Amino acid sequence: MLVSLLRPIRLILFLAFFLVISRLSFAQSTFEFIQDGVNNSYEPPVPKGPTSIPQTLSFFYNKNGSVDEGIYFQKLKTALSVTFSFDDQPYVNVPQHVTGMTFGAASGASSGHVRPVPVANTNYFYTDTTRTIFTSHPKGPVGKGINLHTNAGLQVFLSAKPLQAANAPKTDTSRYYYGKLRLQFSRPVDNPVISLIGLGATTNFGNKRLGFATELELQSPAVPLVKLSGSYELLIDASKTKILHDKTPITGNCDNGAACGSVLIQGMQISTVVFAVYLRADGGPGVWGTEKVQNSGDMWHITVSLPEQ
Repeated sequence: MLVSLLRPIRLILFLAFFLVISRLSFAQSTFEFIQDGVNNSYEPPVPKGPTSIPQTLSFFYNKNGSVDEGIYFQKLKTALSVTFSFDDQPYVNVPQHVTGMTFGAASGASSGHVRPVPVANTNYFYTDTTRTIFTSHPKGPVGKGINLHTNAGLQVFLSAKPLQAANAPKTDTSRYYYGKLRLQFSRPVDNPVISLIGLGATTNFGNKRLGFATELELQSPAVPLVKLSGSYELLIDASKTKILHDKTPITGNCDNGAACGSVLIQGMQISTVVFAVYLRADGGPGVWGTEKVQNSGDMWHITVSLPEQ
């Protein structure tokens, strides 16, 4: 009787041990952004925007970060950072908004002004409850490793005010160039992963909605983009150089209408990554803004993670 009871217990213990070992063997360490007051990728105090001044964030080591088990963030033995900057902006005289693309801004301060917010923060306005959207390590596991409560992101805002002023067309093929977003690493890196949160926004005036979303096109280096995880709205095109929004209507919700997810920039010894940035409308019956409300735009976050290297 005792022997018969021990057998299933041993089997359960063996299976539990096997699962633990399998999980540990799959866990891999990562370099990530962190902003917890002790370890800070952005040296405090973090300023508020809107600003088009380049912003720099430093990486920290996260043990087993690929599966979110890394809670012991440490400084790297050799410092590594990435500087985000805007180039070639066509909209450089936007009243109250400074330029068409800025860091640290969101709609809603007043009818004509954007709302100043910290340029780097963890206020993503989204909770990844399904654990399927964001991935920190090129080898996975899918949907693991990016913790929106911990991993800081840089906040980007594309103002729709220039398009409103120009009465720009709003068909679902209307697409407007806003400049370039440059990521400059302080030393060459392998296989960086960018996670994008909230590519998409909506105006609603008189119950008439217009959606629009930021889209990115890789300019350099000549390496492919690979979607690791994300909402089905996030699309990598056949050329593997474009991050597009693949849905109409567009909204700002990652669970229904916004493009969100993690994309691998597949390559070795990468020092600089440059994206051309566009804003695309979805053809809705609404407008970019009104005479009284001129602060609409697409606010989104970007964070970067690396496999240990």
